[in-house]
Amino acid sequence: MRRYVAVVSASLILLPSLAEAHPYSLPRSFALQPEGGAAEPPQPEVDPSLQPTSSKAPPSPVRPEVEKPPEPEPEPEVEPEPEPEPLPEKAPDAFNRHGVGVVGGLTIVPTFIVDNYVATMTNALCRGNSLPGGKLASNLNRVDGCNFFIGGEYIYRVSQVFEVAPQLGYQRIKAPDGLWLDRDECKGGDGSADCNYAAADYTQVDLSFLYVAVDLIGRGTIIKTPEFAWQLGGGGGLGVGIISGIGKGLFQTPLGVPAGSPNGDGTLNGGTCGSFTDYQDFTRCTPHWWSEASDENGRPPPAFGELRLDDQNANSARFADCTKDKCNDADLDALGRKKNTDVPPVIPYFKLMATTRFLIKDTFGINIQGGWNTGFYFGGSLQYFFGPK
Repeated sequence: MRRYVAVVSASLILLPSLAEAHPYSLPRSFALQPEGGAAEPPQPEVDPSLQPTSSKAPPSPVRPEVEKPPEPEPEPEVEPEPEPEPLPEKAPDAFNRHGVGVVGGLTIVPTFIVDNYVATMTNALCRGNSLPGGKLASNLNRVDGCNFFIGGEYIYRVSQVFEVAPQLGYQRIKAPDGLWLDRDECKGGDGSADCNYAAADYTQVDLSFLYVAVDLIGRGTIIKTPEFAWQLGGGGGLGVGIISGIGKGLFQTPLGVPAGSPNGDGTLNGGTCGSFTDYQDFTRCTPHWWSEASDENGRPPPAFGELRLDDQNANSARFADCTKDKCNDADLDALGRKKNTDVPPVIPYFKLMATTRFLIKDTFGINIQGGWNTGFYFGGSLQYFFGPK
């Protein structure tokens, strides 16, 4: 132990002299501090040329400012495109749903409707008083006048292709006065001598009626512009016809046996009424009283002075006062004119039609139609349409 102490002590004694003898002298800061305080650090030597002066240092050269590159312009914000809205469903074309109209036209009741029942008859064919040729002339002894219908309608357009049209109107169904002969009274049906001309009846037909009906009509559009439309279609109608109080009915007066006309002295001339051509002139085939027991007369002869011919000429054969075209109604009543009770007071009304219509701005309509309506008919209506569309 003592050996180690002696070595350390000797090292500490010899350390300063070793430091001075070393070629790389250590800084004094590493020297052992003398007793009594720390050693002052060595002062650096100052170069006399570096002494401060009173002059200011020259200004440093001004560096040229370096232009900054322009900042890039911000890109415009791109708004996202809105999603396209779904296309609306195509709305149907607007149209005026309601309408009113005035209807009218001509009606012809064809003779073939009663051809199986009569050998000769009268009719209104809208052709004056000239008889048609051909087969029709064989069972027509008189034509005159014209049947027609007129009325008003309300139109409800369910769509542009279908509409409902209630109607109220008057239908004239009338035939000129004439002599009608049953087919079984004329076996040949051709007006030969085999016909019993005396069995004819002076017949008056007035079956005019007031009708209430509803038409159902479908139409397709052929041409359509904002200003104009042309439509074609068809349909039908159902209703009732009220004869009672409107038409007089069906009246028949026996011609009388034998058939003939009055002589100047009031007696009967039986040689003037022997063909259908004679039926066209009531001064040749004149109704007269002929039998008290007859089912057709069923009454005693009219008293003297009851007939108009009594005041004009002798009238012992009891003839009615007639012109070529008509006989006096009061005289016919005196001879036993009867109203046919087989005609009902109300009849069914049935219509079939084809129609074409021209619409102007979906407001004014010109409707032309034809078909069957108590006979063949041709007519039309003027219509006015209004909203809501």
